[in-house]
Amino acid sequence: MGLLLFSLTLPGTLGEASPVIGEDDEYSKTVEVGESVSFNWTIYRNSSRSYAVNVKLDGFGDWSEKIQPNFFILDDQQKHSIVTLTVQVPSFPEDKEKEGTLTFTFRQLNESTPSYVMEKDVSVEVTGVPGAGEENTIVGGFRNPLPAPLNGPEGAFLLNLFIWFGIGLVSFLVVTPFLHGLTKKTETDLDDIFVKLIRRPLLVLIFLYGFIHSLFKLGIQIQIQAGIYKIYYLLILGVGIYVSYRLFDAVLDEISIKRGGETSTFAAVLKPVLEKISVIVILLGGAIIALRILGIEITPLLAGAGVMGLVIAFAAQDTLSNFFSGMHLLLDRPFIPGDVLLLESGEYCRVKEVGIRSTRLYNIREHEMVILPNNNLANQKIMNLAEPDKKMRVAVEVGVAYGSDIEKVKEILHEVIQDHDDIIDEEGFEPFIGFTEFGDSALNFKLRFWVDDYMKQWAVASTIRERINREFKEAEVTIPFPQRTVWMKDEKDDTSS
Repeated sequence: MGLLLFSLTLPGTLGEASPVIGEDDEYSKTVEVGESVSFNWTIYRNSSRSYAVNVKLDGFGDWSEKIQPNFFILDDQQKHSIVTLTVQVPSFPEDKEKEGTLTFTFRQLNESTPSYVMEKDVSVEVTGVPGAGEENTIVGGFRNPLPAPLNGPEGAFLLNLFIWFGIGLVSFLVVTPFLHGLTKKTETDLDDIFVKLIRRPLLVLIFLYGFIHSLFKLGIQIQIQAGIYKIYYLLILGVGIYVSYRLFDAVLDEISIKRGGETSTFAAVLKPVLEKISVIVILLGGAIIALRILGIEITPLLAGAGVMGLVIAFAAQDTLSNFFSGMHLLLDRPFIPGDVLLLESGEYCRVKEVGIRSTRLYNIREHEMVILPNNNLANQKIMNLAEPDKKMRVAVEVGVAYGSDIEKVKEILHEVIQDHDDIIDEEGFEPFIGFTEFGDSALNFKLRFWVDDYMKQWAVASTIRERINREFKEAEVTIPFPQRTVWMKDEKDDTSS
């Protein structure tokens, strides 16, 4: 391996061997736009002395470069080290070639000033630059066929504009209507919506592409091309954001129709929330892409946003908990507006509105509007009286005096619940009358029967109790009430006796 030495000797003893940079690699390389290229050198100690080595690069401007390692020690344990320079060409370079100088500074470990300074010059040439070699050509790479005075770059520019204008019109008037005709034959409507949405944006994209690439036929300088391409990609990004939002909104509309139309819970509550979230997500994603197009480093911004997100999440954990609980209730749909719920507290409430943060309930018995946080509602046991249907089993308890004829009591109770219009008496829903326990002062019975509507449970139970009271009176069956005998002890009588 041949060795080439570039050195400037500072303090040092005459004749002492200096470090050496090996000729491991070329010093001029070519690379495609947006790609990276690497240079490698091996640094040899070449003496018994130990050195601390610093490596620095100058000259590549706004191009991204990385030196690995940029500091190392040459001593008895490490007599040589490989240094790698990696250069990243931006997507929109303003120069077709860049040159840089790599400076190696050697300092003996027992000295404070540099012992040697060596330099290496490198250059990078960019290939694949948009528009390169396309001057005065038309679509397909053919030379401009127009006669003078339009046989120059200006004529090629106008001819290309005309060709791309024609391609856009064919796409708008022929291709997309043809695709729309094909999508009509499918069962789903989403493909029809997609083709309809992209018709005009596709025309805009074709015109943009045609205009930008027609400009390159004029032989525009690479510095101007970089700015033009940034504007071009930003416009494409804007079209993409518009199409993404419209497509997502169309999908939500389709789901709303399948869920019951504009009056459904999805359309009234969940759809507006998803629309707002989609706007934030799409715009945020678009902003990140736009920053990258402009060459702005987004890693520090993302790191800061992550920290800020953690702070916000910690501060608003209750709000976020209610939000996600609301999303769960809206998607899982354990109840819908109009259903009657029996809460753990014993309250009977009709669902009025299921929101993102809270649910509004109407307390049937107390005539009150109850607003419960969704997190509270999602974490408690709830009975939905509207599911699986409106039928409900009602229990009525009654006690009779000890010594009463049990069979006679059961016969009376059976007659009481007969012929009631709201009580169901069919297979699977038969009434039940049972002697449940020997109470402190009564024989206790329980009636269980089904009503056809849970909202009638209180009225039917009241009617049944009235009938029981009336029938027991006629049959001379006593309904006892708790009695207690209290004996008062006379202390004077006890002492006198």
